[in-house]
Amino acid sequence: MDFDALDKMITPSLRLGYVTDLFYKATGRKPPRQLDLLNDWFPGLIVAVEESDGRTKTAPEYKDTERMIHAVKYHDHLYGAESTRVTHIVGKLVGTSRSNLEKERKAAELIQMNIARRLVNEMDPILDLNTHVEQILDGLSEEETDQFHYMLYMFVLMTADEYYKTDPYDRDNELFPFDEEVFDQVMYNAMYQLSIYDFDGLVHGFLWLLLGSLLRNACGRVNRMFDSSFLPMYPEKSEDGGLRGRLTYLLASKEFDAYYAGDDLDKRFPGIEWFCDGCGAHLNEQAGFDDHLPAWQCRRCGYINPISFEEIYDSEEDRKNGIHRQTREQFDKAIEERKKELEES
Repeated sequence: MDFDALDKMITPSLRLGYVTDLFYKATGRKPPRQLDLLNDWFPGLIVAVEESDGRTKTAPEYKDTERMIHAVKYHDHLYGAESTRVTHIVGKLVGTSRSNLEKERKAAELIQMNIARRLVNEMDPILDLNTHVEQILDGLSEEETDQFHYMLYMFVLMTADEYYKTDPYDRDNELFPFDEEVFDQVMYNAMYQLSIYDFDGLVHGFLWLLLGSLLRNACGRVNRMFDSSFLPMYPEKSEDGGLRGRLTYLLASKEFDAYYAGDDLDKRFPGIEWFCDGCGAHLNEQAGFDDHLPAWQCRRCGYINPISFEEIYDSEEDRKNGIHRQTREQFDKAIEERKKELEES
């Protein structure tokens, strides 16, 4: 793998065009036209594909009340010409348009807000989107996967550096400027998943970059709803899923449902109970908890808890004083003895 060549292919800017370009450069594929690109990565969320004979040119149309672009296929591609308004809206979503047309900028912003609202309120769109990205990346060869993973990893580092080297005035005056907190969380979520270095991590890391680059500040709602692996941050327990019911459930932390079922042989650290260093919540009972992960984001308070042998203590007092009463060798020996006990019982 020629790392220097791959680095030169990266444009460090969290815009959809630059994020998707990583995929096409890593795989040697030709990028589609912008309207096709939006529909290829976000099917059903931006473009409503109308029925056509595939040979008739019909200009695309943006419908304000739906916050969707309607287009038809022409020779197997979405026809995007003959509508200046749609061209500017699409350019703003992809990140190539710098025009100062307020009406089209507002339309693009409404599309962003509508997508964020759907991802948060309907749940199915985020699951469908995750599956869609997973199916695309599943078709990559081992070499393409390695190259793509490396490029995404470097993109996050380079983009974070470039963002904070840019003058704050220039950042605040770019198209759809980021709130720093939203930008930081998107980049953190992406890097957290990429650092796990497995296929699911690659999918989730890329999806965070796709959403952050498309939705920009509107991604703040997605940040607050999902953890880095797109599991709901706070399960909805109210009958109608309304805000009051969710707030009540959030405050009643004792009602978290137990998730883990099985025996200790499935765990990396058998017999160990994990508690949040931020709020004290019992992490083992939180949905999706897996002690094979390098870290876990608490469902209750959002604190990032490292999961490693170095974080295991016999008591809270030992933790405060940094006292480890057993070595890794002793711990591994105790695990082997317990496995034998379970096999014999």
